[in-house]
Amino acid sequence: MAEPIKLIIDTDPGVDDAVAILMALAVPEIKILGLTTVGGNVPLARTTRNALALLQAAGRSDIPVAKGASRPLRGRFKYAPQFHGPGGLSHRLPDPSVDPVTKGAVEFLYDQVTADEPGEVTVVALGPLTNIAQLFWERPFALEQAKNIIVMGGAVNAPGNVTPKAEFNIYSDPVAAEVVIASGLPITLVDLAACRQVGISREQAMGLRSDHPMGRLTLNMLQGWFRKEPSRQRFEFYDPLAMAIALEPAIATVTKVDLDVGLEENESWGETSESGGPGEITLPLEVNSTRFFGLLVGLLELKGF
Repeated sequence: MAEPIKLIIDTDPGVDDAVAILMALAVPEIKILGLTTVGGNVPLARTTRNALALLQAAGRSDIPVAKGASRPLRGRFKYAPQFHGPGGLSHRLPDPSVDPVTKGAVEFLYDQVTADEPGEVTVVALGPLTNIAQLFWERPFALEQAKNIIVMGGAVNAPGNVTPKAEFNIYSDPVAAEVVIASGLPITLVDLAACRQVGISREQAMGLRSDHPMGRLTLNMLQGWFRKEPSRQRFEFYDPLAMAIALEPAIATVTKVDLDVGLEENESWGETSESGGPGEITLPLEVNSTRFFGLLVGLLELKGF
């Protein structure tokens, strides 16, 4: 990381969200301006509680949390209890002793992104894009000041994980995804094809240990996820890869694409597909898994890889 990074994390914690957030917290040079929450993996009340509880467990209750959208721009969130459990996290954390800030996510995002000189703040979006789309609709110039918007979402040249064609975050609010992807903003879309290049087996995960506070929290989440369901054999680092690319973009080779999002309420709902020709969306292709795991291990002081 050549220069300090200012981050806002838009999130729906979620086990992999938690790991990604802990990665960012473990970097002293990073200034996390705040977390904004959205419904997605679990309902908004739970994602907000999880964000606050995670920051408290990490000793960072000074970082503000702003509550965002409880529903997508069309319909309702489907949630993912089959993956994250009914509470969202695989390790129970004490109830937070602080509350979210009074500002909603959209106002909070606007204030933080526009408070600095243009190009200083990176937005890392780890859940459905509802908050980001609403900000773009209401104040489109604000996100133009962002350095980058890193989105975990989509299945561009890969099978989906919620339908044969769609990835969960985009499927949860494809209307918002289309708004953001068509916006012309500086977007990096970290899709399933990239994320599936970095995973860990049950045996590897259960053999890890750490003396680092963030590392222990991470292992509680990761190992707890495997313990919850004996049939689980592999964990893929979806949101952590998006965070890693925000921290060290060189860990992946990229291309530029133009994308469409499926909005027909049929088997194409939430599909992300190339529309042909060059575009402005940055899409990671090959991930240097050695560098990714080196970053993960280094930040969280994991032992046993």
